[in-house]
Amino acid sequence: MAKTKLAVVLAENIYEDLELHYPRLRLIEAGWEVLVAGPEKGATYESKHGYPVKADANFEALDPKAVGILIVPGGYAPDKLRRYPACNKLVHAACAAGATIGFICHAGWVPISAKILKGKRVTAHFSIRDDLENAGAIWVDEPCVVDGNLVSAQVPKDLPAFMQAILANAG
Repeated sequence: MAKTKLAVVLAENIYEDLELHYPRLRLIEAGWEVLVAGPEKGATYESKHGYPVKADANFEALDPKAVGILIVPGGYAPDKLRRYPACNKLVHAACAAGATIGFICHAGWVPISAKILKGKRVTAHFSIRDDLENAGAIWVDEPCVVDGNLVSAQVPKDLPAFMQAILANAG
């Protein structure tokens, strides 16, 4: 069965600019259909530096089984995203359906709330190491880590390795 070519990038206010737009553009470049998903379809979300992105869909509108890649950018947005049950449900269901789940920097908060990290090797910004370990993940100090369909990275300078791993993982 061929993998889907639908990729979803999550958005909420105060996302880290590069961690949303770099993956979004790389996925488009690689031939994926990319949708930005936020709490409200059509809403505009601003980055830490004010750069806007418009949501193509809300979380509930997406079929998790159709998602091949799901990206959670860092910044302060993950702390907002994890408060939406529909976001956590989407991430959990997409992961269970085999989607590649990518998260970088502080984005690990979302997979924690989606309850998909127990026993998984991951990395992230060191400041959320305790959160990840308390959720049952095994935190490692490496720029990019792949464990099954989870791909994690620490900071924006790791984006090239992060996206290479995501694209390789998603086939």
